[in-house]
Amino acid sequence: MPGAVVWMQINHPGRVATVPFTRRPVAPSASREPVPGYNLRKPRELTATRIETLIRSYARTAELAVAAGFDGVQIHAAHGYLLSQFLSPLANTRDDRYGRDAVGRRRALLDTVTAVRAAVGPRTPISVKLNSADFQHGGLTEAESLDVATALADAGIDLLEITGGNYAGPAMEGVHHTGREAYFADYATKVRELTQVPLMLTGGLRTRDTMEHLVRGGAVDLVGIARPMAFVPDYPARILAGEPEPLLPQGPRPIGYRPLDGYLQLAIHNAQFHRVAAGRTPHTHAGIGTVLRALTTMSAAMTSQAVLPR
Repeated sequence: MPGAVVWMQINHPGRVATVPFTRRPVAPSASREPVPGYNLRKPRELTATRIETLIRSYARTAELAVAAGFDGVQIHAAHGYLLSQFLSPLANTRDDRYGRDAVGRRRALLDTVTAVRAAVGPRTPISVKLNSADFQHGGLTEAESLDVATALADAGIDLLEITGGNYAGPAMEGVHHTGREAYFADYATKVRELTQVPLMLTGGLRTRDTMEHLVRGGAVDLVGIARPMAFVPDYPARILAGEPEPLLPQGPRPIGYRPLDGYLQLAIHNAQFHRVAAGRTPHTHAGIGTVLRALTTMSAAMTSQAVLPR
């Protein structure tokens, strides 16, 4: 597509890594993810030396991405993955320079930004994906996240993508914001009042009117669309062409246990993207048959991983 650019997202799962990618995950502290499945394995606490090694690994990955032709890189620090775990008072109970207080908890992320910038140079854009909050009691709060956003702007990032939630509180799946668009728009407005770093908002964006209102009003500079494309891969093109917004399936009725509701959403969309990757047409509905097939496929994959020798 003329004018299109491609950025690589760089991520480390930390304590939510799945077998066989790691037999025993690592994390800021040796505490389990409080979600069924992930809480079976207690992670190893990273040493300060190992943290510094991982930061260099982020930088090397970014360097390789640019060498391979990517136009920019994004550091994933949201959704309960490793750098998000460092930001969380629940997941990070360290008593050294990478923990102890809010300043310490964001040090790993800021050091990663500095290392990546040194690796890719001043011309390659760097983005960070950040939770507005963890939506989990005791996790990263909105107030602390705003401080992180300000520090990232001061560190010279080129784009901040705003999202929220993790596997325990899957706000990014919409389970905390049923019936509304632009889940994290209020937080974006608060960030805009503190800094002029370019902002991208992802989560619950469905209609052209909402997207145009946010961008034209200056609340954000970009909008992100992800889950709708699992059912309608050309969703953004239709929006840009002025066509009516494609209808999306409602999905399964929430059962009230947010981690499981999030898992159901993840399973459905995971199955859809696998269909697209295999060259098949996405399902246009999310009926009970589709849900059951998605759950069977994803559960079988996770079960086969879990029984591998350790």
